[in-house]
Amino acid sequence: MPKTKYLSEAEKKLGRKHMYRQELYNGVAYSLLGDTLVYLLAISFGAGNIALGYISSASYIAGIVLPFVPQMFQGRNHIKVQSLVWVLRGMVCLLYLGLFVISGDFAVLLLLVVYTLFNIFRMVGIALNDSTLKNISSVSNRGKVVANVNAAYQSSSIVVRVLTALFLGIQRFSGLVGLVALQMVGVVVNLLASREMSLIPSRSTIVYKKGRTVMVLLKEAMGSVTFRRRLILRWISTAVAVIFGLTTPFLRIELGLSNSVVVLYSVTLGVSVMAASYISKQFSDRLGSRPLVFFSTLFSLFFFMAWVLVTKSVSPVWFFILGFFTNFFVSLISLLTYRLVAQVMPDEETVAFNSMVNFVIAIIAFGVGILSGFLADKADFARS
Repeated sequence: MPKTKYLSEAEKKLGRKHMYRQELYNGVAYSLLGDTLVYLLAISFGAGNIALGYISSASYIAGIVLPFVPQMFQGRNHIKVQSLVWVLRGMVCLLYLGLFVISGDFAVLLLLVVYTLFNIFRMVGIALNDSTLKNISSVSNRGKVVANVNAAYQSSSIVVRVLTALFLGIQRFSGLVGLVALQMVGVVVNLLASREMSLIPSRSTIVYKKGRTVMVLLKEAMGSVTFRRRLILRWISTAVAVIFGLTTPFLRIELGLSNSVVVLYSVTLGVSVMAASYISKQFSDRLGSRPLVFFSTLFSLFFFMAWVLVTKSVSPVWFFILGFFTNFFVSLISLLTYRLVAQVMPDEETVAFNSMVNFVIAIIAFGVGILSGFLADKADFARS
Protein backbone atom coordinates (compact mmCIF):
# COMPACT_ATOMS: atom_id res chain seq x y z
CA MET A 1 0.00 0.00 0.00
CA PRO A 2 1.58 3.34 -1.07
CA LYS A 3 2.27 5.88 1.62
CA THR A 4 0.11 9.01 1.74
CA LYS A 5 1.30 12.48 2.70
CA TYR A 6 -0.08 11.82 6.20
CA LEU A 7 2.36 10.39 8.73
CA SER A 8 1.87 7.29 10.84
CA GLU A 9 1.78 7.64 14.64
CA ALA A 10 5.33 6.27 14.85
CA GLU A 11 6.53 8.88 12.31
CA LYS A 12 4.72 11.65 14.18
CA LYS A 13 6.38 10.60 17.43
CA LEU A 14 9.81 10.62 15.75
CA GLY A 15 9.01 14.02 14.23
CA ARG A 16 8.10 15.46 17.63
CA LYS A 17 11.39 14.23 19.11
CA HIS A 18 13.43 16.02 16.43
CA MET A 19 11.18 19.08 16.61
CA TYR A 20 11.79 19.47 20.35
CA ARG A 21 15.55 19.11 19.82
CA GLN A 22 15.42 21.59 16.96
CA GLU A 23 13.68 24.13 19.19
CA LEU A 24 16.26 23.67 21.95
CA TYR A 25 19.02 24.53 19.46
CA ASN A 26 16.88 27.25 17.90
CA GLY A 27 16.42 28.99 21.26
CA VAL A 28 20.21 29.24 21.55
CA ALA A 29 20.78 30.24 17.92
CA TYR A 30 18.17 32.98 17.77
CA SER A 31 19.26 34.42 21.12
CA LEU A 32 22.76 34.88 19.67
CA LEU A 33 21.77 35.91 16.14
CA GLY A 34 18.61 37.88 16.94
CA ASP A 35 17.85 41.49 17.72
CA THR A 36 19.52 42.05 21.13
CA LEU A 37 23.12 41.52 20.00
CA VAL A 38 22.39 43.29 16.71
CA TYR A 39 21.13 46.31 18.66
CA LEU A 40 24.34 46.34 20.72
CA LEU A 41 26.54 46.04 17.63
CA ALA A 42 24.64 48.82 15.86
CA ILE A 43 24.90 51.14 18.87
CA SER A 44 28.65 50.46 19.12
CA PHE A 45 29.00 51.78 15.54
CA GLY A 46 26.91 54.88 16.24
CA ALA A 47 23.61 53.81 14.61
CA GLY A 48 20.86 56.44 14.67
CA ASN A 49 17.29 56.05 15.91
CA ILE A 50 15.88 55.30 12.45
CA ALA A 51 18.34 52.42 12.03
CA LEU A 52 17.39 51.11 15.48
CA GLY A 53 13.71 51.43 14.58
CA TYR A 54 14.38 49.40 11.45
CA ILE A 55 16.10 46.67 13.49
CA SER A 56 13.06 46.53 15.80
CA SER A 57 10.79 45.89 12.83
CA ALA A 58 13.13 43.82 10.61
CA SER A 59 11.91 40.45 11.87
CA TYR A 60 8.44 41.41 10.61
CA ILE A 61 9.50 43.36 7.51
CA ALA A 62 10.99 40.18 6.05
CA GLY A 63 7.42 38.94 5.58
CA ILE A 64 7.35 41.00 2.37
CA VAL A 65 8.90 38.00 0.54
CA LEU A 66 6.36 35.41 1.72
CA PRO A 67 3.85 35.83 -1.14
CA PHE A 68 6.51 34.46 -3.49
CA VAL A 69 7.30 31.37 -1.37
CA PRO A 70 4.51 29.02 -2.61
CA GLN A 71 5.34 29.80 -6.24
CA MET A 72 9.13 29.57 -5.81
CA PHE A 73 9.05 26.20 -4.03
CA GLN A 74 5.98 24.63 -5.61
CA GLY A 75 6.11 20.83 -5.44
CA ARG A 76 9.17 20.75 -3.14
CA ASN A 77 9.19 18.76 0.08
CA HIS A 78 8.44 21.36 2.71
CA ILE A 79 10.82 19.98 5.38
CA LYS A 80 13.71 20.04 2.89
CA VAL A 81 12.91 23.66 2.06
CA GLN A 82 12.51 24.55 5.73
CA SER A 83 15.86 23.03 6.73
CA LEU A 84 17.57 24.67 3.74
CA VAL A 85 16.41 28.19 4.62
CA TRP A 86 17.49 27.55 8.23
CA VAL A 87 21.02 26.76 7.00
CA LEU A 88 21.01 29.95 4.92
CA ARG A 89 19.69 31.92 7.90
CA GLY A 90 22.84 31.08 9.82
CA MET A 91 25.40 31.16 7.03
CA VAL A 92 24.54 34.72 6.03
CA CYS A 93 25.59 35.81 9.54
CA LEU A 94 29.20 34.92 8.71
CA LEU A 95 29.22 38.31 6.97
CA TYR A 96 29.32 39.92 10.43
CA LEU A 97 33.04 39.10 10.39
CA GLY A 98 33.32 42.06 8.01
CA LEU A 99 32.73 44.35 11.00
CA PHE A 100 36.39 43.83 11.93
CA VAL A 101 37.54 45.65 8.77
CA ILE A 102 34.94 48.43 8.36
CA SER A 103 33.48 51.02 10.70
CA GLY A 104 30.99 53.89 10.99
CA ASP A 105 28.06 54.14 8.58
CA PHE A 106 29.37 51.29 6.40
CA ALA A 107 29.38 48.98 9.42
CA VAL A 108 25.80 49.99 10.28
CA LEU A 109 24.77 49.39 6.66
CA LEU A 110 26.37 45.93 6.72
CA LEU A 111 24.52 45.13 9.94
CA LEU A 112 21.17 46.16 8.48
CA VAL A 113 21.70 44.22 5.23
CA VAL A 114 22.84 41.02 6.99
CA TYR A 115 20.08 41.22 9.61
CA THR A 116 17.50 41.73 6.86
CA LEU A 117 18.74 38.65 4.96
CA PHE A 118 18.79 36.67 8.21
CA ASN A 119 15.15 37.54 8.83
CA ILE A 120 14.07 36.85 5.25
CA PHE A 121 15.30 33.24 5.51
CA ARG A 122 13.89 32.97 9.03
CA MET A 123 10.47 34.21 7.92
CA VAL A 124 10.28 31.65 5.10
CA GLY A 125 10.99 28.92 7.65
CA ILE A 126 8.38 30.27 10.05
CA ALA A 127 5.76 30.32 7.28
CA LEU A 128 6.30 26.57 6.84
CA ASN A 129 6.38 25.84 10.56
CA ASP A 130 2.61 25.67 11.05
CA SER A 131 2.42 22.88 8.48
CA THR A 132 5.24 21.02 10.25
CA LEU A 133 3.49 21.23 13.62
CA LYS A 134 0.23 20.08 12.06
CA ASN A 135 1.93 17.11 10.37
CA ILE A 136 3.57 15.75 13.55
CA SER A 137 0.58 16.21 15.85
CA SER A 138 -3.10 15.35 15.96
CA VAL A 139 -6.17 17.26 17.13
CA SER A 140 -6.00 15.54 20.52
CA ASN A 141 -2.40 16.52 21.33
CA ARG A 142 -1.72 19.62 19.22
CA GLY A 143 -2.03 22.03 22.13
CA LYS A 144 0.42 19.99 24.17
CA VAL A 145 2.88 19.78 21.27
CA VAL A 146 2.78 23.54 20.68
CA ALA A 147 3.30 24.16 24.41
CA ASN A 148 6.25 21.75 24.54
CA VAL A 149 7.85 23.34 21.47
CA ASN A 150 7.52 26.79 23.06
CA ALA A 151 8.89 25.51 26.39
CA ALA A 152 11.93 23.96 24.67
CA TYR A 153 12.66 27.20 22.82
CA GLN A 154 12.16 29.55 25.77
CA SER A 155 14.11 27.45 28.28
CA SER A 156 17.24 27.20 26.14
CA SER A 157 16.89 30.85 25.15
CA ILE A 158 16.86 32.05 28.76
CA VAL A 159 19.83 29.87 29.76
CA VAL A 160 22.00 31.08 26.87
CA ARG A 161 21.04 34.73 27.50
CA VAL A 162 22.20 34.44 31.12
CA LEU A 163 25.48 32.88 29.94
CA THR A 164 25.79 35.64 27.32
CA ALA A 165 25.41 38.31 29.99
CA LEU A 166 28.15 36.67 32.07
CA PHE A 167 30.41 36.40 29.00
CA LEU A 168 29.93 40.07 28.06
CA GLY A 169 30.56 41.02 31.68
CA ILE A 170 34.20 39.98 31.19
CA GLN A 171 36.07 43.14 30.24
CA ARG A 172 38.03 41.74 27.28
CA PHE A 173 34.84 40.33 25.68
CA SER A 174 32.50 43.25 26.40
CA GLY A 175 32.99 44.93 23.01
CA LEU A 176 33.09 44.06 19.31
CA VAL A 177 35.19 40.89 19.69
CA GLY A 178 32.81 39.37 22.21
CA LEU A 179 29.65 40.32 20.30
CA VAL A 180 30.88 38.92 16.97
CA ALA A 181 32.27 35.78 18.67
CA LEU A 182 28.79 35.12 20.09
CA GLN A 183 27.31 35.53 16.61
CA MET A 184 29.69 32.86 15.29
CA VAL A 185 28.64 30.47 18.07
CA GLY A 186 25.07 31.18 16.97
CA VAL A 187 25.94 30.17 13.39
CA VAL A 188 27.27 26.79 14.56
CA VAL A 189 24.24 26.05 16.80
CA ASN A 190 21.93 27.15 14.00
CA LEU A 191 23.44 24.40 11.80
CA LEU A 192 22.61 21.87 14.52
CA ALA A 193 19.03 23.15 14.58
CA SER A 194 18.80 22.76 10.80
CA ARG A 195 20.08 19.19 10.99
CA GLU A 196 17.42 18.23 13.54
CA MET A 197 14.77 19.84 11.35
CA SER A 198 15.91 17.85 8.31
CA LEU A 199 15.32 14.61 10.26
CA ILE A 200 11.59 15.33 10.80
CA PRO A 201 9.59 12.89 8.62
CA SER A 202 7.52 14.60 5.93
CA ARG A 203 5.89 13.70 2.63
CA SER A 204 4.06 17.02 2.29
CA THR A 205 4.89 19.33 -0.58
CA ILE A 206 4.38 23.05 -0.98
CA VAL A 207 1.25 23.79 -2.99
CA TYR A 208 0.69 26.88 -5.12
CA LYS A 209 -2.75 27.63 -6.52
CA LYS A 210 -2.54 29.91 -9.52
CA GLY A 211 -4.51 33.10 -9.12
CA ARG A 212 -4.62 32.90 -5.31
CA THR A 213 -2.52 36.03 -4.83
CA VAL A 214 -2.03 38.07 -1.66
CA MET A 215 -4.55 40.65 -2.85
CA VAL A 216 -7.17 38.00 -3.58
CA LEU A 217 -6.74 36.38 -0.16
CA LEU A 218 -6.69 39.77 1.58
CA LYS A 219 -9.87 40.88 -0.18
CA GLU A 220 -11.63 37.65 0.78
CA ALA A 221 -10.49 37.95 4.41
CA MET A 222 -11.56 41.59 4.69
CA GLY A 223 -14.95 40.66 3.28
CA SER A 224 -15.60 38.37 6.25
CA VAL A 225 -16.42 39.97 9.62
CA THR A 226 -14.83 37.05 11.48
CA PHE A 227 -11.56 37.20 9.54
CA ARG A 228 -11.42 41.00 9.48
CA ARG A 229 -11.68 41.53 13.24
CA ARG A 230 -9.16 38.84 14.07
CA LEU A 231 -6.62 39.99 11.50
CA ILE A 232 -6.88 43.64 12.54
CA LEU A 233 -6.22 42.62 16.16
CA ARG A 234 -3.20 40.60 15.01
CA TRP A 235 -1.81 43.50 13.00
CA ILE A 236 -2.30 46.03 15.82
CA SER A 237 -0.58 43.71 18.31
CA THR A 238 2.40 43.49 15.93
CA ALA A 239 2.69 47.29 15.75
CA VAL A 240 2.71 47.45 19.55
CA ALA A 241 5.43 44.77 19.73
CA VAL A 242 7.63 46.73 17.29
CA ILE A 243 7.33 49.87 19.41
CA PHE A 244 8.09 47.99 22.61
CA GLY A 245 11.19 46.43 21.01
CA LEU A 246 12.85 49.85 21.11
CA THR A 247 13.09 49.68 24.90
CA THR A 248 16.21 47.50 24.51
CA PRO A 249 18.38 50.14 22.77
CA PHE A 250 16.78 52.76 25.08
CA LEU A 251 18.44 51.10 28.08
CA ARG A 252 21.82 51.12 26.36
CA ILE A 253 21.69 54.66 24.97
CA GLU A 254 19.62 56.66 27.46
CA LEU A 255 20.55 54.87 30.70
CA GLY A 256 24.09 53.97 29.65
CA LEU A 257 23.80 50.38 30.90
CA SER A 258 26.51 47.92 29.88
CA ASN A 259 26.05 45.32 27.16
CA SER A 260 25.85 42.51 29.74
CA VAL A 261 23.11 44.28 31.72
CA VAL A 262 21.12 44.93 28.53
CA VAL A 263 21.30 41.19 27.76
CA LEU A 264 20.00 40.50 31.28
CA TYR A 265 17.07 42.77 30.43
CA SER A 266 16.37 40.50 27.44
CA VAL A 267 16.36 37.57 29.91
CA THR A 268 13.65 39.39 31.87
CA LEU A 269 11.64 39.76 28.65
CA GLY A 270 12.10 36.05 27.90
CA VAL A 271 10.76 35.09 31.32
CA SER A 272 7.75 37.36 30.75
CA VAL A 273 7.03 35.55 27.45
CA MET A 274 7.12 32.19 29.27
CA ALA A 275 4.71 33.55 31.90
CA ALA A 276 2.39 34.83 29.16
CA SER A 277 2.52 31.43 27.42
CA TYR A 278 1.56 29.69 30.67
CA ILE A 279 -1.40 32.01 31.29
CA SER A 280 -2.55 31.64 27.69
CA LYS A 281 -2.37 27.83 27.90
CA GLN A 282 -4.23 27.73 31.23
CA PHE A 283 -7.06 30.16 30.54
CA SER A 284 -7.54 30.81 26.81
CA ASP A 285 -9.47 27.57 26.21
CA ARG A 286 -11.65 28.04 29.28
CA LEU A 287 -12.33 31.78 29.05
CA GLY A 288 -11.80 32.38 25.34
CA SER A 289 -9.27 34.71 23.75
CA ARG A 290 -11.40 37.82 23.37
CA PRO A 291 -11.98 38.71 27.04
CA LEU A 292 -8.30 38.06 27.79
CA VAL A 293 -7.28 40.31 24.87
CA PHE A 294 -9.53 43.08 26.22
CA PHE A 295 -8.10 43.01 29.75
CA SER A 296 -4.52 42.54 28.51
CA THR A 297 -4.93 45.61 26.29
CA LEU A 298 -6.08 47.73 29.25
CA PHE A 299 -3.10 46.66 31.37
CA SER A 300 -0.61 47.13 28.53
CA LEU A 301 -1.90 50.67 28.01
CA PHE A 302 -1.33 51.35 31.71
CA PHE A 303 2.27 50.12 31.57
CA PHE A 304 3.02 51.99 28.34
CA MET A 305 1.82 55.14 30.09
CA ALA A 306 4.24 54.34 32.91
CA TRP A 307 7.09 54.20 30.35
CA VAL A 308 6.11 57.71 29.22
CA LEU A 309 6.05 59.10 32.76
CA VAL A 310 9.10 57.39 34.30
CA THR A 311 12.37 59.34 34.29
CA LYS A 312 15.83 57.91 33.73
CA SER A 313 16.89 59.09 37.19
CA VAL A 314 15.14 56.13 38.84
CA SER A 315 16.93 52.87 39.55
CA PRO A 316 17.40 50.59 36.49
CA VAL A 317 15.62 47.87 38.49
CA TRP A 318 12.34 49.71 37.89
CA PHE A 319 12.90 49.57 34.13
CA PHE A 320 13.39 45.80 34.41
CA ILE A 321 10.15 45.47 36.39
CA LEU A 322 8.32 47.75 33.95
CA GLY A 323 9.74 45.82 30.99
CA PHE A 324 8.63 42.49 32.46
CA PHE A 325 5.01 43.50 32.98
CA THR A 326 4.71 45.43 29.72
CA ASN A 327 6.14 42.58 27.68
CA PHE A 328 3.99 40.08 29.58
CA PHE A 329 0.79 41.75 28.41
CA VAL A 330 2.14 42.54 24.91
CA SER A 331 3.17 38.88 24.51
CA LEU A 332 -0.16 37.64 25.89
CA ILE A 333 -2.03 39.77 23.35
CA SER A 334 0.20 38.44 20.57
CA LEU A 335 -0.35 34.79 21.61
CA LEU A 336 -4.10 35.26 21.92
CA THR A 337 -4.51 37.05 18.60
CA TYR A 338 -2.37 34.37 16.91
CA ARG A 339 -4.72 31.77 18.41
CA LEU A 340 -7.77 33.67 17.13
CA VAL A 341 -6.36 33.74 13.59
CA ALA A 342 -5.21 30.09 13.73
CA GLN A 343 -8.75 29.01 14.59
CA VAL A 344 -10.07 30.25 11.23
CA MET A 345 -7.00 29.52 9.08
CA PRO A 346 -7.95 27.44 6.01
CA ASP A 347 -6.42 23.93 6.01
CA GLU A 348 -5.77 23.80 2.27
CA GLU A 349 -4.05 27.19 1.98
CA THR A 350 -2.12 27.45 5.24
CA VAL A 351 1.14 28.65 3.65
CA ALA A 352 -0.60 31.08 1.27
CA PHE A 353 -2.83 32.46 4.04
CA ASN A 354 0.16 32.86 6.39
CA SER A 355 2.00 34.63 3.59
CA MET A 356 -0.85 37.13 3.18
CA VAL A 357 -1.07 37.80 6.93
CA ASN A 358 2.68 38.32 7.30
CA PHE A 359 2.86 40.42 4.12
CA VAL A 360 0.53 42.96 5.71
CA ILE A 361 2.46 42.68 8.99
CA ALA A 362 5.65 43.51 7.06
CA ILE A 363 4.17 46.73 5.69
CA ILE A 364 2.81 47.78 9.09
CA ALA A 365 6.05 46.92 10.91
CA PHE A 366 8.19 48.85 8.43
CA GLY A 367 6.02 51.95 8.79
CA VAL A 368 5.89 51.74 12.59
CA GLY A 369 9.63 51.03 12.94
CA ILE A 370 10.76 53.91 10.72
CA LEU A 371 8.19 56.30 12.22
CA SER A 372 9.30 55.40 15.75
CA GLY A 373 12.93 56.11 14.88
CA PHE A 374 11.96 59.37 13.18
CA LEU A 375 9.97 60.55 16.19
CA ALA A 376 12.85 59.57 18.50
CA ASP A 377 15.18 61.72 16.39
CA LYS A 378 12.72 64.62 16.66
CA ALA A 379 12.57 64.19 20.44
CA ASP A 380 16.39 64.19 20.67
CA PHE A 381 16.53 67.33 18.54
CA ALA A 382 13.93 69.07 20.71
CA ARG A 383 15.87 68.25 23.90
CA SER A 384 19.07 69.60 22.39
